[in-house]
Amino acid sequence: MLLVKPWWVAAVPAFVALVLLQFTPFMAISLWEVGSWGVATGIVAALRRFQPAGEPDGNKVSNLYVGLSALAGSVLGLALGKEFILLGAIVGGFMGVMAYSRTPLGKWIKFPTSTFIQYFCAKGLPAIVATAMVGKCIEALIFYYKTCYFNL
Repeated sequence: MLLVKPWWVAAVPAFVALVLLQFTPFMAISLWEVGSWGVATGIVAALRRFQPAGEPDGNKVSNLYVGLSALAGSVLGLALGKEFILLGAIVGGFMGVMAYSRTPLGKWIKFPTSTFIQYFCAKGLPAIVATAMVGKCIEALIFYYKTCYFNL
């Protein structure tokens, strides 16, 4: 929901979920990795805070393109292996910005220009960080389910 209608930074609840899962017996990531995700969440929250209101686009259609494609990339990365969650989210976010730039509403975003890079950082980076952390949480829950119910 926060990826589609971002009234708050979606990475913050995802980070809280990651931290809460860290204190359970079925989440096995290092404290260094949790700290790295905390820094990424802080960067995303700071970028969101210092953007002007309605910036860069204020259009919910772009949030659908970028957010859902980053989520799809993260899930696809999870299907490939836990090492590919972040890479899948990055590729998915990039493809979402590319797809939105091809629509009539996003025709002002030209691909090889600085406008595209700024838009990718403003819209894609928060979606990438949030969906990658959600992918890590899903991976932990799948690991827990697999070890509890399919321990052969």
